[in-house]
Amino acid sequence: MSLRNLFFYYFIFLLIPFGVLIAQEEESQRSSMNFNGSFRVRATNVGRDVLLERKTPVTPITNLEKENAEQQEKEQETIQSDLQRRQQGLPSQISRRKEDVSYYDSRFLYNMSFSANKYVEGIWGMQVGDIPFGGKGLRATGPDGFDPGLVGPGSGGERGRTAAVNVQTNFLYLNFRIPESGLFIKVGQQLFSSAQGRVLFSTGTGVSILKNFQFLRLSLEGGILRARDQSFMDVDKNGFADKNYQTSNIYYNRLKFEYFRNIRNEVYAYFLDDNDKSDNETARLAWYGLHNEFNFQKFSFIVHGIFNTGTVKKLRPVTDTNDITIYNNTQRYFIKGGMYDFQFTYRWSESLNFNLIALGTTGRPGYDEKGNEANLKGNGYRTLAPGFSISNIATDFTGGYALFNGSSFSGLNEYGFYSNIIAFGPYQFTLGYYQLWATKSPEIRINREFSERNGYRTSTYMGMEYNFNIRYNVTADFQIIFRSGYFVAGDALFVLLDSKYGRVLREGFIVFEHRF
Repeated sequence: MSLRNLFFYYFIFLLIPFGVLIAQEEESQRSSMNFNGSFRVRATNVGRDVLLERKTPVTPITNLEKENAEQQEKEQETIQSDLQRRQQGLPSQISRRKEDVSYYDSRFLYNMSFSANKYVEGIWGMQVGDIPFGGKGLRATGPDGFDPGLVGPGSGGERGRTAAVNVQTNFLYLNFRIPESGLFIKVGQQLFSSAQGRVLFSTGTGVSILKNFQFLRLSLEGGILRARDQSFMDVDKNGFADKNYQTSNIYYNRLKFEYFRNIRNEVYAYFLDDNDKSDNETARLAWYGLHNEFNFQKFSFIVHGIFNTGTVKKLRPVTDTNDITIYNNTQRYFIKGGMYDFQFTYRWSESLNFNLIALGTTGRPGYDEKGNEANLKGNGYRTLAPGFSISNIATDFTGGYALFNGSSFSGLNEYGFYSNIIAFGPYQFTLGYYQLWATKSPEIRINREFSERNGYRTSTYMGMEYNFNIRYNVTADFQIIFRSGYFVAGDALFVLLDSKYGRVLREGFIVFEHRF
């Protein structure tokens, strides 16, 4: 019997008690409906003279003179084309390598639950936006076409244009509950999250099962997330699906226990079984973690470690001296990396606390001297689908600029200090300082601009960042939030991006948010 069939029968077996319990209810209950959500309007200003992504190739340099000649020819064509526009009285299409942008957007979140009895509950959660003020909405017909993948963020907003369908579903699942037995089963689209989102923090469709053992003071949770399914593709157009089991599945289990009042522990494991070859990569990877949280009267700290192991298979093209692909070769890489996560909080008073954070992974960021992803070897750390924010610019996913996010946090270390100050009643101020470093210096031998030939050297220093945030709780449900960041780049970032321009990124935004 296959693993898929075994899991199906096991799930059916777990659902049998629900039918018995519901049938035993003597009187029918009226369906109840609960809802919550939030409405947010945000104004943002960002500015930079540093690239956010690399523009030059990461492939090895085979003929630098040829590449330079082609680049100069391309630049001359751009200049000549722009001169012709200027002679015709048209505006220039060449802009400075500097950015200063202000924009506004709005977003609406709505979650609704339906319950006919205490054993079954249905949850639907949706999102409208983020809709930028003046942003173009894509129409079903017209010269701009229609992109069905553009829903939710980025749709709607321009005067006189019909917006695309900008409602996206965040949650859609059934929650089966047996409170007497401490058993809870969720089936459908839901949020899957590991401890602090370090390994996984993403919505997806799957099954999660939670069992509480109150007398042992522990809980056991496990499940499966169907991350991707390409099984229905018909490549040869003969009417039959010919990519059976081209899937990517994530399995997990975790054990939480709290034997002491001030100490919480969690042991977990996440497994990726990726058979989808559409991205020229398959993988079987595992993440094993131990999360420990200690809480005392004046201070608390978290010690968290993750070990990553497994294999990755990638399809690599073999080219000749003219960069023409002769054939493709599958290479296997053995992964063995890790992440450390340490946080410390000292509570000076109810209105003032100080915090330290140190987070990092093994390996080297970027690419190696052969143009391959550097985290495929040398104790590299491969991410799954994490979601976490450390500072406002260096490692973030909440809006504005972000140099890295959780999924790209490989071969990096960020250390920081921040303080929360509650003053004048409903105001909270946050001051922070952070430094970003590479575990190993990025490879400079594949660079075209920031290279040793041009007199530059590589290092592990990515840069430093200052943060200043304000939260004003106008009422219990209405908040005004101001957040800002100022990042000064270091040599390692210029090596990674192969850029010799700029030095600073800055951002600031103010949010008006009402929750209900």
